[in-house]
Amino acid sequence: MTALVACLALSMLPQAARSQDSGVYARAETLLRDSALTDARVLLEDHLKSHATDARALTLLGRVYLDWPVVGRWRALQLLRLAAEYAPDDPEPWYWKIRVGKFLGSADGEALMRSGIYGVLRRDPDYRDVWKYWDEIYRNPSRLREVAAILTAHAGHPTADLRRALLLTEAEEYASADSLLAALVAQGRDDGGVWAVRAQAALEVGKVDSGLVFYERALARAASDSLSLLWRQVAPIAWPYEDSLWNATAPEGRGAFFRAFWARREPDLTTGPNERVVEHFARLRHARANYRLLHPQASFHHSIARRTVLSSQSGRVLDALLDFGPPGGVIPGRSRLEDEIQRAGLGVDIRDLPEPDSVSRYRRYGFDGRGLIYLRFGEPAQRLINHFADVEAWDYEVGGVRGRLVFARATADGGGDMILFPTSRAEVHNAAVMLEQDATSLAADLRVVAWVAFFRGALEGEQLVYVRVNADTSAAAAWDEQWNEAQRTSGEALHVLVLTRGVYTLGVDTRQGDRRGRLRAEIEVPTFWRGSLALSSLLLGVASDTAFTRDQVAAAMPPDRHFPAGAPLALYSEVYGLSIDRDGRSRYGVTYAFEPTSGGRLLSLSFSRVVSGADVVPERVVVQPDRLPPGRYRLRVTVEDQVRRRFFQSTSVMLEVG
Repeated sequence: MTALVACLALSMLPQAARSQDSGVYARAETLLRDSALTDARVLLEDHLKSHATDARALTLLGRVYLDWPVVGRWRALQLLRLAAEYAPDDPEPWYWKIRVGKFLGSADGEALMRSGIYGVLRRDPDYRDVWKYWDEIYRNPSRLREVAAILTAHAGHPTADLRRALLLTEAEEYASADSLLAALVAQGRDDGGVWAVRAQAALEVGKVDSGLVFYERALARAASDSLSLLWRQVAPIAWPYEDSLWNATAPEGRGAFFRAFWARREPDLTTGPNERVVEHFARLRHARANYRLLHPQASFHHSIARRTVLSSQSGRVLDALLDFGPPGGVIPGRSRLEDEIQRAGLGVDIRDLPEPDSVSRYRRYGFDGRGLIYLRFGEPAQRLINHFADVEAWDYEVGGVRGRLVFARATADGGGDMILFPTSRAEVHNAAVMLEQDATSLAADLRVVAWVAFFRGALEGEQLVYVRVNADTSAAAAWDEQWNEAQRTSGEALHVLVLTRGVYTLGVDTRQGDRRGRLRAEIEVPTFWRGSLALSSLLLGVASDTAFTRDQVAAAMPPDRHFPAGAPLALYSEVYGLSIDRDGRSRYGVTYAFEPTSGGRLLSLSFSRVVSGADVVPERVVVQPDRLPPGRYRLRVTVEDQVRRRFFQSTSVMLEVG
């Protein structure tokens, strides 16, 4: 009743009085901005002597005390509570209550933040940056459901329903989330954020087919994902350069960004769906349930000095590790932070794992150290736990080496969250490298052997890329430098891609029963310019005469280029851009140089050719068994255009006979 009377009294003030109040507010804002706290305090306290129920002035005075050195925070909280009583529909006092809790930190501060967030959301579900602060507090399923219930009062709000669906998904209320999202779609909400959350809900519950369809729709509408929910889903596993690239990506480029993001991670080209997408959302659900950050407002997450103090706990951690056995090896690779570590000359403690900035990566993503690593690499090969000391060691196979990561509960005195706690140079290196990478859990234990050859295509600018692998079931794909997929083929051991000049990432995957082989490599596709002398790649097969085609030799060329002794060796290449004389003929010389890799006599075979003039001239020869003894050779081909005296030499090809 008191608050209602106060509100009515304020509404009946004369216009001159309201203008005077506005001047006080503007002046107080200016003084606050200039950190003139004493002047702002005097101004507002004088105003409140005659306007004791002025909620806006009380809020401004609360902000003054929030900035007041040392002793102002609890007074600020009292003023903000009073302002909220006098203006029950205004979210502003509640918002500054969040800021008071943020400043105080720890469990008490987080409780104030939560109360303030709830108060703001009851009044305005999209007020200022309230959701940023929501992401900074502990969010278990019960609290997720509490906020979702608050948002039901704002049904129909442009973002409230979508945020409610996300909260329900994270609380694993999947049926309710999907029902709400389906209703949004039926109402005409066809933006990327709606489909992103719908995909997450479906994939987390195991509905792979529909989830991938929803996710593709989200990518197609990524430009309209105003809440950046697609990025929120994958940010914890992004590589450093992807993080930078995302910040520079305009809305219209987001769909391509995410397609490239997942193309870099696709684990099996022989299947239709990208299993890494499915795997990621399964990991996300597990990490949220088991490795959620418990104390995001602990000083560790906001203070470099506090993180430094934790080195005093290394003795406890080292004692616990004595029971875990050999520590493992050094994972291949290097993180971008390691040069910084070396330059700083740091000792071996928690400080040796630099954070990206003053806020810890744990607080940024809402997971403890185990959660961050689990999202990137899945289940460890071995998990060792000392419950008494609250220390864990996780071993992973990365790059063919088993490396170890150590976690300890250490963000608060006597407890806190499990964080990465390296105790040796190897553990610092392993943690730094793994925090900048990620990997699928789908093993690829088949060895992939392949060769790649380049030829001119039928159309101007086209180049043919032949890929031959050691499996009957295989697939090949090429991505350009922006990771846009240029082409993909599957089914046979021989693949022919039609590309243009440039640098590509080539992917080759093979299958044998349940076993996989995986190869990723960079290739540079050349251009065989028309009118310029050039030589294609060299193909090698087994044939008794020269009546063979390019595709026949390619199909017969073993991936490891190992040929049986006693069989005739067929060589095929194409010469481009030979000069044509007045008689319409081309004359050229070709030399095949077989250099034994272990020493011995060089075998050189030379031929002179006269052919009808053409821009593409097939070059074929059969080397009889008695000319090439068993052994390993480096083969190089040289072509001389005898009309204009021009030379071209191919790159070398390794082969083995016998």
